[in-house]
Formats: sequence, structure tokens, C-alpha cells
Amino acid sequence: MRTLCIGDIHGNYKALVQALERSKFDMKKDRLISLGDIYDGHARGPECVDLLMKIKNFVWVLGNHDEFVRRWFKGDWKKDPEGEAKWLKKGGLITKDAYQKNGKQNKKLIKKHSDFVEKAVLYFIDEKNRLYVHAGLNWKYPVHKQPSEANYYTGRDTWRVDAPKLKKAGKKFPYKNVFIGHTHTELDYPDCKPVKIANLWNLDQGAGWEGKLTIMDVDTFKYWQSD
Repeated sequence: MRTLCIGDIHGNYKALVQALERSKFDMKKDRLISLGDIYDGHARGPECVDLLMKIKNFVWVLGNHDEFVRRWFKGDWKKDPEGEAKWLKKGGLITKDAYQKNGKQNKKLIKKHSDFVEKAVLYFIDEKNRLYVHAGLNWKYPVHKQPSEANYYTGRDTWRVDAPKLKKAGKKFPYKNVFIGHTHTELDYPDCKPVKIANLWNLDQGAGWEGKLTIMDVDTFKYWQSD
């Protein structure tokens, strides 16, 4: 079994299919760890989830956009209309429309995907002590004792502050490797290659916009990308 990790998909179904095909991913034998943000951006989020549900060994690390959609599934946005309005402007409207069939909500599909997203985890540590988390951590606290659930999927300090500091000091995060997404890199790194700082890999190369989707073998660091 190989373990592969994939960056932020953002509803980009064609890119997801390309990444899986180019990596020769085995849906029955290999393990795939999604770094989150499967939803919002492109209009085919439900198709992405349907495909990922077919993978036997799949780990979904919750992203902030996945959490937004989870709240919509559960009806939580009714208590926060201002928050919902912000989500709709950041890709949520596209996702809501994608769950319509003949002008009406596809309640059967929503129920199926709602049950699936509830299985998503805030972080994942594999058997080789590699950490997978959408955005990062507040490193003053242990991974399982973050002061807020949102730390796992909203902050950017791990990428913008902590990793550069560790690299400058010649140090590393307290894991064999750390894999994150959340902050897309293609604006600062136009070659669209995955970026490593210290022992942290950022695999969000902007598939939700004009960038590429990255999938990586976490043992060899070999990677494949969509067009």
C-alpha cells in the first residue's frame, strides 16, 4: 500500500481525475489523505466527493471550506446569516447550486455527503509520525489540545511565520514531516511545484483557481499534478 497526499481540490473534478490517473492510484490498495477544501471554487464538488467515497483507504482532513459546507448541510448557517453570506461569496454559492437537481435541492445526495463529511478529522498522524492538517497548528499547544477547533483549518501562521523561522534556525517541526494546504502557493511560486520549508510541505498549488492540483507519495516525495 502506498500512502499519497492530495492538496486542496476545491471542486476541480477534472484535476482530481488527472491526479489520480497520473499517480496510478489504486482505489482498493493505496491510501489517500486529503488535506481538505474538497469543496468551493469549481462547480463539481459533489462529483469529487462521490469519487473519493469509492476509495477504500481514504482520510479526509477537514478544511475550512469543508466546514462551511458541513454547516450548511446541518442547517447551522440559519443561526449565522452573516457568516453564510461570506461563505456564499467565497465559493459557497457554486457549491449550493451544484447540489440542485431540476431546480430543487438533491436531498438524497446531500444526506449521503453529509454523513460522509462527518467522518472527516481535524488532523491525522500516520504510523511514521507524519502530521497532516489543513492549515496548521498553534504550536504552543499539543496537536490534540488546540485552544480552538478553528486552529486546524483557518490559521496561516504555520506556513507564513513558523516554518520560515524554523528553517532560518536550522530546526524542524516535531514530526517526521508535516503536510498542509490552505494557503495556495502559485502566486509566490509561479512554477506551481509543491513547496517545502523546513520539514513542512505545502501541497496547495491553486487548483481552485488557475493553478494545479498536486498529489504526492509521502514516502518518496514523488508527485504528480493536473494540467
